[in-house]
Amino acid sequence: MDQTGMKKILCQMLATVLVLGGLFAWNTRETAAPALAQEQVDLPIIMYHSILKDEAKANDYVLSPAALAGDLDYLQQHGYQTITVEQLIDYVDGQGVLPEKPVLITFDDGFYNNYLYAYPLLKERDMCAVISPIGDQAVLFTENGQENAYWSYLSLERLIEMEQSGVFEMGNHSYQMHDTGPRKGCLKKRGEDDAAYKALLREDTQKAQTMLAEGGLTPPMCYTYPFGAYSAETEQVMKELGFRCTLSCEERHNIITRDPDCLYLLGRYNRPSGISTDAFFAKVLPEEEKK
Repeated sequence: MDQTGMKKILCQMLATVLVLGGLFAWNTRETAAPALAQEQVDLPIIMYHSILKDEAKANDYVLSPAALAGDLDYLQQHGYQTITVEQLIDYVDGQGVLPEKPVLITFDDGFYNNYLYAYPLLKERDMCAVISPIGDQAVLFTENGQENAYWSYLSLERLIEMEQSGVFEMGNHSYQMHDTGPRKGCLKKRGEDDAAYKALLREDTQKAQTMLAEGGLTPPMCYTYPFGAYSAETEQVMKELGFRCTLSCEERHNIITRDPDCLYLLGRYNRPSGISTDAFFAKVLPEEEKK
């Protein structure tokens, strides 16, 4: 074979190698894409407070049972599955999986009307939620035994029933810092000594944890900031106390990854009255759900 023929054969072999290499690389990208996609999940979080039938009481933080039922049905009809904070932590730790379209539902403050209205609506749909009771209010209404849809809070007995049903998971909403004065929530006051402030925050948070644990409930792994008020100091204390998750009131989407830090300062969308279910979820769900 002359030199020209040999060059032609070598060129053909090189071309074949390049084509096969390109096909291999293309196939690798195609098969890797789904695996990479599973490493991050879009998580909308919905925030509810009081649930009342009395339409005269409807406001930004009071919703009717009918509206709540409409929200829950909407989520299920669009393929969303409710999850718990425990499932989120397991996913981040590489010990569990999340559904394709997860949603976290939260109830702040621990109103007794959550037991009357939200609890049965979730239970009959096989859905779950996080409830974050205010510690001193849970103690007060455990002691006085009062139950009124308009103004009372959940007793430990009711909270235990709700948790044991599998419908509700507990969150920590402070023991006695759900107030706007002299500080806003658990924030540091102007001029307050840093060490004294952090000691106070630790004491209050641990008091709520102890109250829930001694009352027969699972100590929460997530801290729900009163009024959504937080700072660098609050985040430091919560992490030092072992909380794996904190909930803010900032209205934004959450991208859940394998990075443990993704579970801090999770954003939530407050559900007010005066807006339809369709209109509310148009701003809450991912872009593809609005089409």
